[in-house]
Amino acid sequence: MVLPGQPPRESQTWDVGVDGMSLMSPKPIPPGTRCEVSFELPVGGEVRPVTAAVKVLYCSFSGPDGFKVGTAFGDLDDDSREAVNGFSE
Repeated sequence: MVLPGQPPRESQTWDVGVDGMSLMSPKPIPPGTRCEVSFELPVGGEVRPVTAAVKVLYCSFSGPDGFKVGTAFGDLDDDSREAVNGFSE
């Protein structure tokens, strides 16, 4: 995950759907923040890369694992949209 003006931040994907994703972050990310995520999805026997602009919808403390961050996808490019849709089916 890359937040504006900050170095890339490691996070763990929690859930992915056609409208967005949630992830675990070691540090909180305020709702309304716009950032970019990059991850890979297994689709049709292959691994597909996805890079997407997201908007943070919520951020809640989840204990020692950090913060659960819910996001909504912005405009996905065709390849990323196809990978997300294929994974969500």
